[in-house]
Amino acid sequence: MRRKDREVTNINEIKQILKDSHVIHSGFRTDDYPYVVPTNFGYEFDDDNQLTLYIHGAPVGTKRELIKKDGRMGFAIDDGGQLMVPKDPKQNTPSFAYRSVMGYGDAELVDDPAVKKHALQVVLAHETGQKLSDFDVPEKTIEYVGIIKITVKSFTAKVHGGNDPEFK
Repeated sequence: MRRKDREVTNINEIKQILKDSHVIHSGFRTDDYPYVVPTNFGYEFDDDNQLTLYIHGAPVGTKRELIKKDGRMGFAIDDGGQLMVPKDPKQNTPSFAYRSVMGYGDAELVDDPAVKKHALQVVLAHETGQKLSDFDVPEKTIEYVGIIKITVKSFTAKVHGGNDPEFK
């Protein structure tokens, strides 16, 4: 990372960024250009802080076809950010405050109904702020939905702005 002063290495801060963020931009490999799609997501860390991401969608489509060919992918997650307006426009230009997590990993299509149910519970818990156990996902939903599990190989986190005294 070029700007080490903006790097976040504390795992609890990284978990907070993920908790506060609701859109993942997933980039998949094509023959010509990357295919990037935004979706909501769920995430979990194991006891060794290994990050796993889950996304859901239709059971057919471009991203699923690309994963069948090559599951290697990249992702970017951010909290939506906020415009930073300078107190003195003659001294500074506007900037943008944000928190983000970026990385890459291996995406796989999930067929196992138990894993699909768990993934949906993880996504729903993340998006609503409720507990996994609060969601009894109907079997019909589990049968229909397409689940993608991303085993993250590497990620970094970054924070910019927010407390700069030169901005409102």
